[in-house]
Amino acid sequence: MVYDLASLTKAVVTSLLVMRGVGSGIWALDDPLGKHLPVLAARPQATLRRALAHAAGFAAHRPFFEQVIDKGVAPADGRERIVTLAAAEPLAYQPGTRSLYSDLGFILLGDLVERGLGGRLDALAKRLLWAPLGLRATGFAGSAALSGRKLAPTERCPVRGRMLCGEVHDLNAFAMGGVAGHAGLFADAADLLGLANALCAAWRDAAPAGGPPLVPAEVLRLFWRAAGIPESTWRLGWDGPAATGSLAGDRLSRQAVGHLGFTGCSLWIDPERETCIVLLTNFVHPTVHKDPRFRALRPALHDAALDAVGYRA
Repeated sequence: MVYDLASLTKAVVTSLLVMRGVGSGIWALDDPLGKHLPVLAARPQATLRRALAHAAGFAAHRPFFEQVIDKGVAPADGRERIVTLAAAEPLAYQPGTRSLYSDLGFILLGDLVERGLGGRLDALAKRLLWAPLGLRATGFAGSAALSGRKLAPTERCPVRGRMLCGEVHDLNAFAMGGVAGHAGLFADAADLLGLANALCAAWRDAAPAGGPPLVPAEVLRLFWRAAGIPESTWRLGWDGPAATGSLAGDRLSRQAVGHLGFTGCSLWIDPERETCIVLLTNFVHPTVHKDPRFRALRPALHDAALDAVGYRA
């Protein structure tokens, strides 16, 4: 079953492609985003490092799709329109002073990746990430990788007026044609686990089947270090478990990394112990709702899985 991974896209597409670019010298982490994105030239404190750590001053979310959907805007123009709107949005706080989880920052990082690596996110991810690992059930909405697959439905969307199945749940990503830096990726559990195993191998400067690592070990280790933002668990493009009350549970090493997705998906990786946990659900089906049982399920499941394999942090 293939699921909408929602914000896992930030970690396993955008962040990994930025790692590739940093490793090849295209970008430096302390570059202002405006050095590479002219629309941000007036914001020198919004650096690549801070954007990856959700600390560049960007607001969390804005319903930009309202200015695109049903306005006669073509998908390609919708992508450009939403990037422009994200860049123009006033900063929500002084960059570097705190972390505020931000879709806007990763919409802009997606644009940075496309400009710097010379292609659209879906094509870049397929060529640089999925194909080298032989991942066959991973792709953005509408891609050949999803053709003929069993797809988990998400929400009965009030904006689109239909049950979503194989369409990205996030409305800003939908308005961008389903391919964005903050959301849009679909995969099954086996592929996502295969990617996580490849990252554990890259941590050791190796690859699962020989050859070069998926990303350079020194870059991966740099990105997976705590970002150093006050009162924040964020790494660069990835999160870490909080000391207490983490949705990763109590057993997982506090040095592990991971990410959550709004649709109910999550991925956690302890590279030192080569232990990965993939959780794919369609929590938003048939409607988005608040249910404390799901918040309790995540840590309980993670702890139970780790206990079952004899994991010790």
